[in-house]
Amino acid sequence: MSELIYGIHSVIEALKAGRRAFERIYVAEGRTPKRVALIIDLAAARGITVQSGRSSVFESLSGQIHQGIAAEVSAYPLADLSAILHRSEADARPAFILVVDHVVDPQNLGSIIRTALAAGVHGIILPKVRAASPSPTVSRTSSGGMEHALIACVTNISEVLKRLKTKGLWIVGTVIGSSTDIYSVDLTADIALVVGNEENGIRPLVRKQCDFLVSIPQTEAVGSLNAAVAGAIALYEVVRQRSESP
Repeated sequence: MSELIYGIHSVIEALKAGRRAFERIYVAEGRTPKRVALIIDLAAARGITVQSGRSSVFESLSGQIHQGIAAEVSAYPLADLSAILHRSEADARPAFILVVDHVVDPQNLGSIIRTALAAGVHGIILPKVRAASPSPTVSRTSSGGMEHALIACVTNISEVLKRLKTKGLWIVGTVIGSSTDIYSVDLTADIALVVGNEENGIRPLVRKQCDFLVSIPQTEAVGSLNAAVAGAIALYEVVRQRSESP
């Protein structure tokens, strides 16, 4: 099954990642900036056809910011939990896995994925249903970062957290109103960081599997933080602590 990814960064990063099969790349007429030239060069190196024009492709992306670039590619290559665990076990650093519990906005998910990659997570775990999935919109919102990420979509987040515990990971959930703030918890060990959705946060069954529930300090003037913002703060608190750890 193929899909259409779009936007300069998404197409470039998918080419660099080399994880998708490319049927064809479409470039709108008149597009000549350097980044388009890079796409053409990368495509030529892999023997991928670059087609100019074809307005019907870009008409189908009406309302999307496609930047005059699109590519027909194979479906996003999802990982499984074993692959994420293998990557973390092969790394000298402590395990660092992000669990995103039912975030529904693809814009938020794309931003979270890009931040997670920058923070150095080993993998990202998402639920299969009632949540944003690794779609072309998410790829574009992540500026193509999604193309490099190990992402597993699972049926039952709670069961996955149980398995992670058997591997020695501590489960840290971010919630509103916890009396324990994120800056007072040791995040230098092997951890899975759980970020909840935009409306209700982490679901009750997922909360039960968390070893620690932590909050991000904020004033009463703000009810809650955007999921992507909260995720970024939490991810980089892990980075900060580990960079300062001897």
